[in-house]
Amino acid sequence: MKHTYALLAVAIISSGVFFACKNETASKIEVADETTIAGNLNLQVDATVQPIVEDVLAVFKSVYPKAHILQVNRSESDIVNAIMRDSSAVVVLTRELAENEKAHFDKFNIKPRITHFATDALALITNKATTDTVVNLEDVYKVMRGEEAATVKKLVFDNPNSSALQMLMKNAGVTKIPANAVYSLNNTQEVIKFVLQNAGTIGVVGVNWLVQPPQELVEDVANLTVLGVDNVKINKGKKKYFKPSQSNISTGFYPLTRKLYLLNYQGRPGLGMGFANYINAPEGQRIILKSGLLPVEIPPREIEVRNEL
Repeated sequence: MKHTYALLAVAIISSGVFFACKNETASKIEVADETTIAGNLNLQVDATVQPIVEDVLAVFKSVYPKAHILQVNRSESDIVNAIMRDSSAVVVLTRELAENEKAHFDKFNIKPRITHFATDALALITNKATTDTVVNLEDVYKVMRGEEAATVKKLVFDNPNSSALQMLMKNAGVTKIPANAVYSLNNTQEVIKFVLQNAGTIGVVGVNWLVQPPQELVEDVANLTVLGVDNVKINKGKKKYFKPSQSNISTGFYPLTRKLYLLNYQGRPGLGMGFANYINAPEGQRIILKSGLLPVEIPPREIEVRNEL
């Protein structure tokens, strides 16, 4: 009987070792099967820049059909938390990690590949029933500080953890959302709908949502007014107002701009590296140029010269 129990124990242990080895081998095969143009990847994307990443990703996957990349749109805070928990390895953010966030990876000697691929802008939008077409940026910051402002009564953001909200809080020098006049919804689509239904409200959205809106928002976007914003850094005489056009983003005339980054923590050649290379290559930069954002490199234009007319 003792001999039988001993054999049974050996069999169970052997089975455990076998399956552990099998799982480890399968994991290695899965990693080995992923290349820069093939495999599976979850790409977490800041929801305020969702459209431009969708555009580039659609072309990338059409060129490389074995690249199965799932875009997951989330708030900045949720994405950063996912990186810190090691539950996400490749993300798109509107900033690099802060020093205290980088320290987490420094402990493990993990060095990410960081790709700056575009410059974006935050647009301030309002209902066309509103007579104002411009806004003083200082009034926006006053509302963020909980103060009364002459030209701004209510600000609406896409999410309480949004990068857009975090940027304006930082610019206004505050660490807490004021109790009044600043509201957060669930996504950019809701901000656009809310602004259309509430005259006098100013919504804060990524400009790419307005230049290339999803089909279901095209009519709504057409009924919005994009406000001109003053830039105190360059206004020396008569005050001027600037809209978030590609040229104003490029020259720095529009004050609410931010860089877009792809952060890759895979630590090996994989789809994260492949997509980063593509979005920064002339093909990807050309898509960004057409989207209304500012690419890092202006793609060259090929001109065909004919010898005869």
